[in-house]
Amino acid sequence: MDKNTFWHIIDSAGSEVNCLDLEGVLRTTQEKLQAYSPQEIAVWANFFRHYRDLADTSGVFAASCVLNDYMSDDGFLDFRAWLISRGKEVYLEALKDPDSLAGLEIPKSTRFESYGYVAYDAYREICEDDVYDEMDANPLTKAQEDDIRAEIEYFPHEVDALHVRDHLPNLCAKHLESLEGFRFTYRHSQREMHPMTELEKLKNAAALIETMTQGRQTIKSCTGGAYISASDDSNFEILMDISTDDSPDDYRITFSSCAKMTGTEMDSHRLREVMAEMNQIYALLLSLEMQEFRPSIPEFKEFCEEIKQQEQTGPVMGQTF
Repeated sequence: MDKNTFWHIIDSAGSEVNCLDLEGVLRTTQEKLQAYSPQEIAVWANFFRHYRDLADTSGVFAASCVLNDYMSDDGFLDFRAWLISRGKEVYLEALKDPDSLAGLEIPKSTRFESYGYVAYDAYREICEDDVYDEMDANPLTKAQEDDIRAEIEYFPHEVDALHVRDHLPNLCAKHLESLEGFRFTYRHSQREMHPMTELEKLKNAAALIETMTQGRQTIKSCTGGAYISASDDSNFEILMDISTDDSPDDYRITFSSCAKMTGTEMDSHRLREVMAEMNQIYALLLSLEMQEFRPSIPEFKEFCEEIKQQEQTGPVMGQTF
């Protein structure tokens, strides 16, 4: 039992049963698991638990609240079980961008509690031993956990109730009627056990900038670092501010913006375009939350080297990172 077999069981069950038929998904997954040995089922359960823990993020939690109005700690466990049941592609995309869930067919409830016990039920059908003892005897190795983590790209910012529409616009438009009375508080827990490196955070921020500005803001290399430039016809620039004042071992990087008003007259159409650009920049900086990024000097040199290679080959950050 490895991670590929883990997802194959889930994806093959999903291909045979309508995704809205949760009882059918549960039954089919259990039947497929019963074809494996008790030890393999226990390892599958350990993979499930690990993937569920890795999905404990504020972005996924916010999405669960939008889809369910309210989400308790136990309910969030059940939501993540549902997310895993949708298969590898949906799972990885949701961690990268929770708003991607807007494109899915959603069942009446995404609290799939029984799926969290599917391995235990399959185990009991073929073995009288304690599945928990078997799980403890067959933990995932560090190499397996590192291999899983290497495939995951996380949403690069925190999501709160006040700004949920900025972060999850499509999901909110489809499933959230009003923000009035809509509240949630994410409790940081397992997510902090699997933090992104500062280099990963910086690359994700770079990709987000180019994605949201459709490539008009381009990160380029320069002597001693990098900067973000804009095309000549843009009224705004996003700036990457680099400092080494705090520590000789790393950089302190923050993002800011500036407006370039040419003083030329604008008709109502152009004024609306400018206002739209202002809103876009505001939303971008909000999503980055004016965070600080603290890559080590070797990490930042790696970042700049990738930028130099990109300048030669042409793709934007969002395509390379």
